[in-house]
Amino acid sequence: MKITPAEQTSCELDISNLDLAVEAIADKGYVILEDVFDEPWIKQMRGAVSAELRSKYAALDLDPPGNHGGIECPIRMPFIDPHLIENGIITQVLERILGPRYLGHLPYGCNTAFPGSIKQNVHRDAGHIFPEIRSALPPLLLVVNVALDDFTADNGATEIWPCSHLLVDADEEESATLKIPEERSKEHPSTQTTMTAGSVIVRDMRTWHRGMPNKTGQPRTMLMLVFYRQYFIPDSFSLLLSEEELNQFSDKSKMIYRLRAN
Repeated sequence: MKITPAEQTSCELDISNLDLAVEAIADKGYVILEDVFDEPWIKQMRGAVSAELRSKYAALDLDPPGNHGGIECPIRMPFIDPHLIENGIITQVLERILGPRYLGHLPYGCNTAFPGSIKQNVHRDAGHIFPEIRSALPPLLLVVNVALDDFTADNGATEIWPCSHLLVDADEEESATLKIPEERSKEHPSTQTTMTAGSVIVRDMRTWHRGMPNKTGQPRTMLMLVFYRQYFIPDSFSLLLSEEELNQFSDKSKMIYRLRAN
């Protein structure tokens, strides 16, 4: 779904596009919002994430890593830029689906397909909270992925199974492990999430997906921020920070991420 220049500038979807985004998540289990973030922002964030990745894997004596990997992003700028963690377009979608008091999790992470990475198993990130009920309930968890590189078939754009969030016929092992047997995944159509850097995927975490091989010489990185419906985690949950850390955040972010002074 293409974001208009006016929507990118105002950081707000018009009501018709908001309705389309929410409908896509309900029907397909995900929506791609193209070009939410501009090139200067992407360049800054990609540089910061790349530095953290190099530091982590150099310390592990893995240079370069040969598969999928990632980091927890530090609670400091530019990782806690309000343009990301309380982005107006993303917030609109989250509030419509999860309600106005949804909960976000910090620190958030990133996922990188390094050159030479292999195909992952098909899986869900979350199961149905009541698998004994033979119909899918509204989502409790959504993940927001922000592409910091162009996603292509060559560099491992995520493969996803549209409408799989509605499938409630998993056996006991699949429900326990969240892994989808290969033969079962072949019974349903899939697609790769090709998109430009700066685009955003909002995905119901029950939707089947997997990382794909990166056949290029450059890493392919995306951020991943997880959000919960209010009642899935109690309001008493909070991330305790020092006063100095807490003062980095707006009142809106303090509410979204349930941030409090230690």
